[in-house]
Amino acid sequence: MRSVIKLENAFLFIITIAVYVKLECSIWLFLLLLLVPDIFMLGYVINRKTGSYVYNIGHTYITPIIIALLYLYIDERLLLQIALIWLAHISMDRTLGFGLKYSSDTDKTIIQKM
Repeated sequence: MRSVIKLENAFLFIITIAVYVKLECSIWLFLLLLLVPDIFMLGYVINRKTGSYVYNIGHTYITPIIIALLYLYIDERLLLQIALIWLAHISMDRTLGFGLKYSSDTDKTIIQKM
């Protein structure tokens, strides 16, 4: 099952890049912002529980989908670019086996390996 999930995310990564390129968006912006969602790891400076919570905010598909919907509402192309880059980042991470982080009752972080 893990390999199916990784394959699914690999397809999403490829499709996201294809859509980004097809829309003739800036490749430089893509390369510059691709790793920016990892800034959500800064929550770990506080503690593991906060870190896993903050990390997950930046690594769920919900946030970039909301940004894409906002693009549809106000028609600001930069929002679409950011949403696509963010989706690419998340799908890339999950393809490589970095899933969402979970905090157990003992405040021990468990990484979901996909």
